[in-house]
Amino acid sequence: MSVVRQKSIANVAKAAGVSTATVSRVLNNLPHVREETVRRVREAVQALNYSPLRIRRDLGEEDHFRRARPGRTGNIAVITLGQARAWLQLPVMAAAVAGIRSAVTERGYRLILDELLDASKPHRLIDRREIDGAIVFVTGDLQPERCDDALDILSQKIPIVWAMGEEYGNYDVDHVTCDNVHIGHLAYNYLRNKRCQDIAVIALNPSWPFMRSRAQAFLNAAYDAHQPATAYMVSQDPMIADSYGKRVIAAKSAQDVVAKILSAPPRPTGLFILNDQSTSTLVPILYRHGTRLDREITIISCDNEESRLAALQPRPATIDIRSEEVGYRAMVRLVSRMRNPEETPLVVRVAAQVVEASKIGEFF
Repeated sequence: MSVVRQKSIANVAKAAGVSTATVSRVLNNLPHVREETVRRVREAVQALNYSPLRIRRDLGEEDHFRRARPGRTGNIAVITLGQARAWLQLPVMAAAVAGIRSAVTERGYRLILDELLDASKPHRLIDRREIDGAIVFVTGDLQPERCDDALDILSQKIPIVWAMGEEYGNYDVDHVTCDNVHIGHLAYNYLRNKRCQDIAVIALNPSWPFMRSRAQAFLNAAYDAHQPATAYMVSQDPMIADSYGKRVIAAKSAQDVVAKILSAPPRPTGLFILNDQSTSTLVPILYRHGTRLDREITIISCDNEESRLAALQPRPATIDIRSEEVGYRAMVRLVSRMRNPEETPLVVRVAAQVVEASKIGEFF
């Protein structure tokens, strides 16, 4: 990533009193940013005379930059595999697309959003050679072997980069994602530092590969520290339960999970909920049972989705998986792949960070 880009956005963020991610959201006209925040960012942009296209000056004039750009059409596609493209409107996915859009704009490309429900069937953009490359998002519902096969099919037709999802899988294509193992360790360390004695991880979608990675890393960290931890999940599949270890409590629904947690001897005082979507479901149920989250149970969530956490009071801490940075790096990697088609595929993991409850609002 260019130093010029980082410095310029950082200056705007500092002047506006927000994060660099929020600056990017405003510049890309994304939702879920307060009007007052949008105003401050735009005032800072104007005061600093900042332009996202300044990065091109490092590489020469804009026309020269476009001529040096790899590819024939100037089009880059974001393709959802196994899911309709409306999936990209989810907050964590929208942030990743914002990162892609920033990198696409800086490099003089045009961005196309499309979907591919079945990789074995023809795809108009690819078969007609209307795009130079694609960044692919794979639904968590797709079985690993089908995911590998689909990515193989696509990579034989066009340069691709797989973005987000589980970092262990098809090593024959470039993959840029968040570091789910790091996320699990961050969650454990957060609860340990809060002096939670009895801890648990909650999986409402335990079959999703990246959920398992986060949970397993959390449970491994607890094991290494000689602190027992329990996994609660919504599943009746014994094979899925086995993948979470021996201390697993299966439930039929989110309401059943809460009931089992509150009746457990001893009751957990620290919970790692694997994503903010699940947190927004579970916390209201805990409220209805009269649980005081600020005193009885400490929660660490994951994904840093402001739109899901805004209504929760007290708002729990969350882990920022930096999906916008994942998207940006995926585009950077795609350009490298287009320039060097024989280059060995890489797996790039973007480090996460804990966002304390008191600081979440500062990012938006």
